Amino acid sequence: MNSNGEGRTDYRRSLVLVMAIGLLATSAWVLWRYENTGTVKMVGSATGRIGLVLGALWLAWPSLRKPASWLPPGFAVLGVLVLAILAAQPRLILVMVPAFGGLLVLASIFRAKRQ
Repeated sequence: MNSNGEGRTDYRRSLVLVMAIGLLATSAWVLWRYENTGTVKMVGSATGRIGLVLGALWLAWPSLRKPASWLPPGFAVLGVLVLAILAAQPRLILVMVPAFGGLLVLASIFRAKRQ
């Protein structure tokens, strides 16, 4: 592993793929096996959406490594978490997007003042 952590990226990308496949398989199993009522339908749909988001993250992993350097530390991960939350409950977009934008602006201001 290099000092900048390049050796770990293959492990992380593989882990994201395993998680995506696991969530999509769980979603298919829940929606196929159980009655589509109430909570069961919500859990099946949410795991499917989060699995799709993680699958898209797995596909975009190589291109995400470069732009993440200009983001404040931890914001790439926070962005993925916001996408996963929005995939599970799309109505939260009215809260999550402004909150994420506000945190990004605050972090950028603090980072600029520190330098």
